[in-house]
Amino acid sequence: MREAIIIFTRVPIPGRTKTRLQGFLTKDQCAQIHKNFLKDIKKTCEKLNKDIFVFYTPEDKDNILKDILGEKCNYKIQQGNDLGEKMYNAIDYVLSKKYKSCILIGTDIPYLKKEDLSKAFKILRKKDVVLGPTEDKGYYLVGMKKSNKAVFENIEYGHGNVLDNTISSIKNANLTCDLTNKNVDIDDKDDLLYFYNEITKGRISENTNTSKFIVNVIEEYKKECLRLTV
Repeated sequence: MREAIIIFTRVPIPGRTKTRLQGFLTKDQCAQIHKNFLKDIKKTCEKLNKDIFVFYTPEDKDNILKDILGEKCNYKIQQGNDLGEKMYNAIDYVLSKKYKSCILIGTDIPYLKKEDLSKAFKILRKKDVVLGPTEDKGYYLVGMKKSNKAVFENIEYGHGNVLDNTISSIKNANLTCDLTNKNVDIDDKDDLLYFYNEITKGRISENTNTSKFIVNVIEEYKKECLRLTV
């Protein structure tokens, strides 16, 4: 069965990515953590042996992504006026290439597991749409067998309960839906501290690119705080 994964991302350019972390991290560090997200997510995606598409913005910066993700992915520029339209266009493009189904994932979920993706594809064998919920009432994953704009219309991304609002739109369009596993995305300092604690307690591997970065950053931060109190 031909199935595909879309990695949907900004190009990790200092000052233009992970801006909610700026202030705690430098602009260069924000770009670096995003690069680590991408490396870890690609490694997980490759375990499924699916075709991988990378839809990115801004345009003419794919050389940066190719240095991180390699030449084998299919690179495409995001097209659309807003986030929902861009996601729809990406899914519509891939499904037009005769894939039975595809899932689109964001890049703020570096601790994504193979099982999260496998479950999503299994759901699509019986349902029209699959979503991957996040702890902050959004979603990190959306997948379909047939593209449908209704899934993305009238949704105010970044505000309110995006997950529940999207599920309502799906039901109103008479489509079936189910959820794959929940994940925690990394948006701000508190998220970094949460994952640092998970890593140091042994609940998350310390050997990923993202884990190594987080441990280094937080330990440097703690040293600086200690120095300032002495």
